[in-house]
Amino acid sequence: MKLIILFAVIVIIQQTSCDESERIVGGDIATHGQFKYQVSLESYGEHICGGSIISPIHIVTAAHCVNDDFYTNGMVVVTGTISPTLYGGEKHNIKCIRIHPSYTGEKEGGWKHDIAVITLNKPIKINNIQGPIPLASKDYINGGKRGIISGWGKTSINSPSSSMLKWLSVNVLSQERCLHGHKNPRTSENHICTLEKVGQGACQGDSGGPLVVDNELVGVVSWVLPCALGVSDVYTNIYKYLDFIKESQLIC
Repeated sequence: MKLIILFAVIVIIQQTSCDESERIVGGDIATHGQFKYQVSLESYGEHICGGSIISPIHIVTAAHCVNDDFYTNGMVVVTGTISPTLYGGEKHNIKCIRIHPSYTGEKEGGWKHDIAVITLNKPIKINNIQGPIPLASKDYINGGKRGIISGWGKTSINSPSSSMLKWLSVNVLSQERCLHGHKNPRTSENHICTLEKVGQGACQGDSGGPLVVDNELVGVVSWVLPCALGVSDVYTNIYKYLDFIKESQLIC
């Protein structure tokens, strides 16, 4: 998966399309069918980002994962596997991609509205190893909940991407802590943050992947300070974008 990683006090900022993907640091290896909604976005045979199945033909991911034609022209969505490298998986061609119209990229303070919806050419066959996850039914502004993140990103900043899907239980922060946790780029009310402890968190290659609370998709991995350094990881808050997602499902 691809993930925006903000290097030491934001000296260097890497963005998704050209960047390596983020990976789970300090997590456990998933079992087959444990995260049926998890997908890998592959470009020219290489994993670059994660995503989540929300209907038989729709995937939610981060905008920064799909905003470069070079990568999307060679992109497929891989479902039903914990290791595309070792076990393969079902590959699905993309019909169209809708990036949030207000997505900023690096401009205007950095990666606002970092969300996109992918529509597939043909429906995914729903079974015990691949299927959709419900979207967030509430906003977790008070925090205090446990969430689950998953992905094929790096397990440390200097490691390669993981060949196996990994997952980690994380603490969802209150909106107040999320808003005050980052100065450059700044977080907003459209973000949700998690923080477990030093040595546990998202890393490069986890971008676009899911944050799940109570079996609902509540966040999309957007950016992190690499990797698992004790600074909160930042996600696009799904609850704030329900209208965009529903509209995209109708348009594309």
